[in-house]
Amino acid sequence: MYICVMSGAYHVYRTTNWQAYLQLEKAKAAGQIRSLGLSNYAVEDFTELMRKATVTPAINQIEINPFLYRKNTIDFFERSGVRMQSYRALRDGKAFTDPTIVELAAKYGKSPAQIMGRWCVQHGFIYIPKSVKKDRMVENQDVFSFELEPADLALLDQKTTPEAIAKFKELYVKCVVRDTPIASQTELAKQQITED
Repeated sequence: MYICVMSGAYHVYRTTNWQAYLQLEKAKAAGQIRSLGLSNYAVEDFTELMRKATVTPAINQIEINPFLYRKNTIDFFERSGVRMQSYRALRDGKAFTDPTIVELAAKYGKSPAQIMGRWCVQHGFIYIPKSVKKDRMVENQDVFSFELEPADLALLDQKTTPEAIAKFKELYVKCVVRDTPIASQTELAKQQITED
């Protein structure tokens, strides 16, 4: 799978990403690659891309975890036939001391990482945790031996705060102009995106 990453140049020149994607479509048609994916595409980015593209991407890789659960965005992509792949599913360990996560870990006899991983799996997201330590790799893959009760899943679904959404939006705007001629002019980046 080739993944086309959302870049700031797209917002500046309106050509870079879709031109790259169309070239990848040609490579797929020629049998050189099996599938195409996206990374960090907002609903509006995807909509613009699909006005020119003919191949629906297999996945969109975005940050998904209980603390950044953008349900409307996720629902849009899933309705469009695009699977969601979670990166930062474990929030770099920053949520392992959250009281709800700790409580659920104790309830299920699992680690905080396993609770967060199971949340992703139970929602149907592609879950690829990152670790370089063998014991954590083993722990991270053990998310299929239990299931979160519906009430616990719903409790985790409510962990995203308005502040988390605002921080996501700020990072999105910053990243779309990074490494471009307008890097210091975030006001020129696309401001109206589906945030949640």
